[in-house]
Amino acid sequence: MSQDKLVINLDFDSSRGHFLRAIQHQLDIVTLLIAGAERVSAEEAQPQGIHNFSPAHGTELSHEEARSAGLAWLNTSFLRDSIEATDQFLGRCLSFCNAIRIAGKGNASADELEQILRLAPQRHHKMHFPKKLEELEQKYGVRPEFTAHVLSLNKVRTCLVHRLGKVSRLDTNSEDRLVAKWVTSIMVLRGLQTGRELVLTVPGQGLDEETELEMRIVEHEKMFNLGTQIVLEQYDIFSTIFTLWRFGLACADAVEQFAREVGVSVSRPSESGLPHSPLHRDQ
Repeated sequence: MSQDKLVINLDFDSSRGHFLRAIQHQLDIVTLLIAGAERVSAEEAQPQGIHNFSPAHGTELSHEEARSAGLAWLNTSFLRDSIEATDQFLGRCLSFCNAIRIAGKGNASADELEQILRLAPQRHHKMHFPKKLEELEQKYGVRPEFTAHVLSLNKVRTCLVHRLGKVSRLDTNSEDRLVAKWVTSIMVLRGLQTGRELVLTVPGQGLDEETELEMRIVEHEKMFNLGTQIVLEQYDIFSTIFTLWRFGLACADAVEQFAREVGVSVSRPSESGLPHSPLHRDQ
């Protein structure tokens, strides 16, 4: 029985970079739109062009009402779309782990190669967000840090997508609350003479003494009661990006650790890519 040598380079660093770029671009877009919504005048916001239509004439929002609702919509839409990007990234993590496990054996059948290249990625793409995390842990021992945070944000996304952000019993815990959890950062001014501390929330804040600036990693939570509307603020957008960034890096570290455990060599991005192993295809 002959063997053909097949070398598969699993460039997981590229996949991680794709995820981080996706949420970065979403942040760039929503930042631009928020700036526009905050500054646009009532005259500038009038319908443009010849195709104007009012399905419920006489019930239009005032300019300030539309501005407030528009900003809230942008905040929630950003969280929704960034969690969708994370969901896609988790599917790729599963596909990489599946390929790494087969690579660790040193040989693969034609059926296994079909699994790596086509069948497994399709199956992983169709799985629900929590199921992807569950399979990563149970099948491959991949337990990324901050999993509880992203699961809570996915619950918020589910409510936004399926119930337009109105919290129902499908969304809440035993205390009739939907809890969103973030890991984020705050900037703190600390007075060198008195030790007083001021958490910075808007530009121009300060203390009347010499200070030093510190960044601290903190937990951030919001609770939405049954029957209420999910409302997010700009700090929640920042916290979402920070949480998903930390989670993405943690996922990558956990997948690399799994590769090492099964004997697949891991090259750093500055070298040639990530998990890399020759596979022998059985004939």
